[in-house]
Amino acid sequence: MTRIPAAGRLPIEGSLFDRLQAADPDIATMSVTKATLVATSHLIETLVYAHEDRCVLVSGFQHGRYWAGERDRYLQLSDDNDVIALFAGREPPAGSAVDHVGLRLRTGDPLAQEWFVLALGPGLAITLCGLDGDAHSAAQAPVPEAERVFDVVWSLDPQVAATAAQVVVEGVRRSAPERAQEVAAALAEAGRRPPTASESVRAADALLAGMVRRVESTGRRERQVITAASQEKSTFLSRMSHELRTPLNAVLGFAQLLELDAEQPQTRESVDQILRAGRAMVGLIDELLDIGRIESGGLDLDVGSVPVAPLITGVLTMMGPLLSSRSLVVHDRHDQPGAVVAADEARLRQVLINLLSNAVKYTPDGGRVEVGVTRTADAVRLAVHDTGTGMTAAELERLFTPFERLGAAQRGIPGNGLGLVVSKALVEAMGGHLEVESRPGAGSVFTVALPLATPDTPGGVASAD
Repeated sequence: MTRIPAAGRLPIEGSLFDRLQAADPDIATMSVTKATLVATSHLIETLVYAHEDRCVLVSGFQHGRYWAGERDRYLQLSDDNDVIALFAGREPPAGSAVDHVGLRLRTGDPLAQEWFVLALGPGLAITLCGLDGDAHSAAQAPVPEAERVFDVVWSLDPQVAATAAQVVVEGVRRSAPERAQEVAAALAEAGRRPPTASESVRAADALLAGMVRRVESTGRRERQVITAASQEKSTFLSRMSHELRTPLNAVLGFAQLLELDAEQPQTRESVDQILRAGRAMVGLIDELLDIGRIESGGLDLDVGSVPVAPLITGVLTMMGPLLSSRSLVVHDRHDQPGAVVAADEARLRQVLINLLSNAVKYTPDGGRVEVGVTRTADAVRLAVHDTGTGMTAAELERLFTPFERLGAAQRGIPGNGLGLVVSKALVEAMGGHLEVESRPGAGSVFTVALPLATPDTPGGVASAD
């Protein structure tokens, strides 16, 4: 994040942030969001609450509307500590009158324009001061509350805390002179014994540990939200699939009946378009369902020993009509005819069909498509080579993005941009990986690397040497 430049700030006389920087030009500053600032403030309060000796906590914020929510926590803290809550803005809501733990500053008082926390006590000195980007910049774009940016001074130096305490007392003398003496006395008493280096290190360790716990907790909550959203998406896709398949099956069924009775070439062409569109829609639904199952962890795989050579032969036979419709040379090269992989046979077949279909679609007539099998110490590599249009480095970066077709639609090449996404996810779910190499005008090579079958693989067949 970028700190607010001095030229963009509104002049605030007696700003705590500016006074701290003037007292120590080398003091460290950083920029953080309000969410981080609030979390750090609460951690400091927790440290004060757990401290063995009585401490003083000065907590400053800008708006009276927050007072009702903060008051109970401050009252609990004040049982064993002196809490001075400084705020400005709206009057507190009815029923939450300011008492000994709260002090309302005049609206516009410099201290009211800062977010700050000062914790002082025997062996404790922590200063956190934030210069509010919205309050101190002449022009700030609206952003969500938690994402507002603050310039922050953060220190465990007793000298910085003493300077902060002095500025706080000056501000109270301006806004509420009748309270200045008790505030000054409480701060002076709390600062009589500054922390040793060891005590400062322990305080820093405690704050760091608290922040780590919060980050971990936030991460767990985010993962739970993502998991729940993924499950909801899978449920939605499953239900929508059922709802869509029913009318689609009717459309395809009636189209097939029309195909039997169609006599005119124009009619047959129209019916054929209906059938192609319907089958494409069914394929899209299936691929969306696969993505949903994979993302939610609900994909069931039947992994066993799969001989590679007969699988490739079967796929090429199945795709015979598509291959014969194009003037392509298709070559099946088995360097390892006895190779056996650990995979789900149906899913591996699906992957090979996707890769071969893409190779055929993107290779012009007169080109060449080749399927090859090689073997390493612990894996079998199935490669589909083509002499098609190839891809640039920029296109390769976008290749596995859902619905990304790299301009294929403009060239009249059919597809929906999900086949490679599903193929990659399926290969990884089977414990392998999908690689791609390509250059413009030089074609592409898609390689599926899968683990070798072992005697422990279901089916009990290991790869032949």
